[in-house]
Formats: sequence, C-alpha cells, structure tokens
Amino acid sequence: MPVWLLARWYRAIACVITSALFSACANEPLPLPVGTPAIGQWVWTRADVARFTESAAVRPALEAAVFIGSVHCDTATKRLVARAGLSPRVLQASPVSAVIRFEDGLDRCRRERGAAIHFNASLDSAVSILLTRTGDAPLRVVQLDHDAAVRALAAWAATVKYLSQHALARDSVWVTSVIAHLREPAYGDLFRDVVCGHVLQVFDTGEEATDAQVNEAVRIVERARMPFRLGLGAFERETKRGVTKHRAWFESVPLFARTRGYAGLWVFPAGRRWITLLRDDA
Repeated sequence: MPVWLLARWYRAIACVITSALFSACANEPLPLPVGTPAIGQWVWTRADVARFTESAAVRPALEAAVFIGSVHCDTATKRLVARAGLSPRVLQASPVSAVIRFEDGLDRCRRERGAAIHFNASLDSAVSILLTRTGDAPLRVVQLDHDAAVRALAAWAATVKYLSQHALARDSVWVTSVIAHLREPAYGDLFRDVVCGHVLQVFDTGEEATDAQVNEAVRIVERARMPFRLGLGAFERETKRGVTKHRAWFESVPLFARTRGYAGLWVFPAGRRWITLLRDDA
C-alpha cells in the first residue's frame, strides 16, 4: 500500500477514535481529556517557519499547522478556485497538520452557482487540488478556516460535512470557530457529528480578554460539547479602536485548560516571537 494511503488511513482511524470517545458523552458534559494537552503553532509564512524552529527548541513536542492554500470564489466564472500556499515540507517536523482557508466569497459562489451539486463539485475539486500539495507527507489533521457569518453557520456545516464525505473522507477534520459562533446555541449540534473538533480563535475578532468575556467564552465553548483547542494571536496591530490586546488572552489559558473538552492550543505568530508568552504550566 502506498505511503500516502497508509497516512490517510491512519488519520481516518484517529478521527474515528476521537469521535467515538466524545460521542459517548453526547448527552452529558465531556470528560476532561486524558494526557498532556497539545501545543501547536500555525505556519502561514516563511517568517513563521523561523518562529517554529526557535519555539520547538524550547518545546520539542510543538506541533505545526501549515497553511497549504485557500479557496476563492472566482467572480468571472462563479466557480471555486484554489490558490496555493506553503508546502508542508517547509518544516522538518513530521507529521504536521494542514490548513485550508476559505475566503469570504464562499457564500456568494454558493448562491451564484445555484444547484448544490455544481457548487459541491467545484468545492471538492478545489480542495483536492490543494491536498495534492501534501504529497505523501503524513498529516495529523486538516483544519478548515472560514470566517462564516453566524447566519450562515448551517450552510458552512453542510459544506464541511460534504468535504468530510468526499475530498477529506480519510482525514481528521477540524474547523476554526470564534466566540460569536459559539453564542449560537445550535453550534455544537451543527458540527459535533461532522468534525473531530474545533479551534476557538480569540484574536482579530474584537473580543477582548476581560474577566466577563473569558468567563462567557469558557461557558459557551463547554456548552458545545466538542473537543476544542484555543487559538491565540502573538501579535498586535493598530485598529480604529486602538491597539489590539491579543496577547492578553494568553493569561486565560489555565482557565480554558480546566474546561471540559480542552485539547490544547494553537498560536498564530504572524512572524513574532511568542514562546516566552506561555506559562511554564501551559
């Protein structure tokens, strides 16, 4: 059996085991995960590769999630197209996770194409093209990153379900989420049986790490009854409201770590050094 096929069967088995463990608790609070929660870094650019190398020297078990490309709605053809990102081979780490970004035009392309079968075929083709970039590189997880509008969560869940049954049928699939998504009480019901888990992104969302905000996030992420990892930003930027306070969320890690379903965290460095932001007990 080819190496790439063995790797995909491995990921499929890992997803089935994860889903089975958590679906057994579908009608009660999730058990606390067993073992040490994972720590990972997103790799979006070449600068992030350097950040991963220096951070992995401090945390040898550090995981990597490499941005392999994005899916866009072509305004001329109204079809979904793939744009290549990085190859997983930019890192020596193995295995890595792959990230596919779905841009905001996804819903527009869905509406323009009309019949779902045409949209889905275009979707499946674009994702399959990006997956060919991974070659025989073993992947832990495929993360689907999309800033879905709350009103479009059901449509996004249907899209993820389709991919999980087609282009990603043999992959362990996670999605990114934000606090606004989790405020929707149906979030867990929409995604729980579709993916292996979600990454709660708390940067670039306008949500600040106040005590009230952190407590709300903990409450609603637990309500979803899904495995999750916390997505942190190690950078700040100027906005109309002033300088962001992304790094303040690092202080909330111990509280999330005590939350049922917590499986670790991911850090988005945007080229910045970040490993010293983690507490020793993280």
